[in-house]
Amino acid sequence: MFNTISLSPMQSGRLQTALDRQYRFDGVVKTLRSHIEELAAAGKLEFSEGDGMIDYSRTHFNRLGSYAEQDAYIARLRAKRYFYLNGWVVPKLVYDAIKR
Repeated sequence: MFNTISLSPMQSGRLQTALDRQYRFDGVVKTLRSHIEELAAAGKLEFSEGDGMIDYSRTHFNRLGSYAEQDAYIARLRAKRYFYLNGWVVPKLVYDAIKR
């Protein structure tokens, strides 16, 4: 499931660390690896990407001093990428390893 053939030893270690990190999914603490395996067992995995506009704060935007700062804030949010696996945010390294 996780394609590690083309990864360097350092990247492979980072991937294993990311997969072994524990998160709370629907009130249950489990590793990212076990959660992804459960998602794969339940059906086809859906991959999607999103920008950082989900983090938009109207209060922060309105408190910025000039139009240039506001434009820079919007540009920063749009440049930020989120990677989703069946609607769950996953690190880019994990996303790429599964998608290959």
